[in-house]
Amino acid sequence: MRSAPRVSAPGGRGNAFSSVSPHPSAPAVRLPISYPVAGGPSIKATGFQGAADDLARLIKNGRLSRAQLEKKLLPQDFVYLDKPLAASSWVPVDTYNRVSQVLGEIEGGGDVPGYFRARGRRAAERLHKAGLYKQFDANSETWGKRAGKIATTLSSVMYNFTRWTFESKEGKHPFEIVIDDAAEFPESLRFVGEGFIEYTSRNQSGGRSVRVSSERVTPSRIVFTVEVD
Repeated sequence: MRSAPRVSAPGGRGNAFSSVSPHPSAPAVRLPISYPVAGGPSIKATGFQGAADDLARLIKNGRLSRAQLEKKLLPQDFVYLDKPLAASSWVPVDTYNRVSQVLGEIEGGGDVPGYFRARGRRAAERLHKAGLYKQFDANSETWGKRAGKIATTLSSVMYNFTRWTFESKEGKHPFEIVIDDAAEFPESLRFVGEGFIEYTSRNQSGGRSVRVSSERVTPSRIVFTVEVD
């Protein structure tokens, strides 16, 4: 998991962010830049790249202008948008949140939480198709424990903050996942988490009907609850 493939930039030649880049004269083809862990809560570049690519698509398709984007993002956000990022790099979670809010405003329609849940399901599906679930499929644990282990293991790789734990339950609510130290974990990622856990649970349970909800029970604690029929 830690040897993820190199993350490509959303641009290269004709980079959609070139019009807002602070370095417009930089060459079109550049080597990936590695940013060490930022001074605050951060997300791995592999978790940020999908949002950056989708933002580039909106710009390229004319659905978002330079002037609009500059009003919605901060100058430091463009550092992570106009150049390739190494897969091991870190991006401030605040930058991710601002980018994701732009996407939600434009593509979320009347259901922004649902939009983020769909992003989470797609992210889980990509990892599944990439074969990253195989190491969990072979063990003899219950499907709930396997799904929980996938979520908690990947979260420790994806974020440099928060603590994720699995709690086994009974009946129609087979398990919960609890995130502590989550005061700076944005709501956009909370809904992405719902979609991710939903897809993973459905996959590990053999296709059962699964619903996932979450609640920020305190400013620094989030609880995901899984329900099955």
